[in-house]
Amino acid sequence: MEKTSRPCAVQRGRRTASAPSGQERRDLKTPSLRALMLCLSLGLGACTTVKPVDTSRTAPLAIGRDEGLKLVNDFRARNGLKPLRINEKLMQAAQWQTAAMAERNKMDHQVAGALPGRVARFGYDWSTVAENIARNYSDYGAAMVGWINSPGHRKNLLNPNVTEMGFAGGRLSEGGPTYWTQIFGAPKPVAPVAVSQKPMRWGPELRFP
Repeated sequence: MEKTSRPCAVQRGRRTASAPSGQERRDLKTPSLRALMLCLSLGLGACTTVKPVDTSRTAPLAIGRDEGLKLVNDFRARNGLKPLRINEKLMQAAQWQTAAMAERNKMDHQVAGALPGRVARFGYDWSTVAENIARNYSDYGAAMVGWINSPGHRKNLLNPNVTEMGFAGGRLSEGGPTYWTQIFGAPKPVAPVAVSQKPMRWGPELRFP
């Protein structure tokens, strides 16, 4: 079976898709920009619709949490970048995306709704979010090799603005192609609490007879 993968990246105020170059390996596909351009023209609200997914039909593929994270962090370290940490909300969003692709037998960033809406569904308030997806790789390590060798996916792996990630793999319980998902993110900064610079003054103590 043909091995394929696609990248996508979104920032608040900016929406971009990372597309592989024309010289990329033939087993990797470039993503469609149509949905992200729609987000740009209609605003973030257009990207928040999430489609229902029957996750019960998908059998997860084993990925050790420590091992899966180490593959990414080792690659980032070799390129002078800080390590990422696992975020449970992004893990859930990655599992949801993987199940959606397996259920519909379609590798697409929009198969369960646009990325911003999908991570928001699991309570992730983001400032930057990006995603790599792949199909037909035998295991997570093999998918990582494909992503590393693709300019668009490599850019997501080496995004200096992200601090957290989630990942998942799966296929339909009755068989079918394997699907893999990585989601990278940075949480939206918490607004600082305003503190008055004026000292508080209390009136004289009240006394009652």
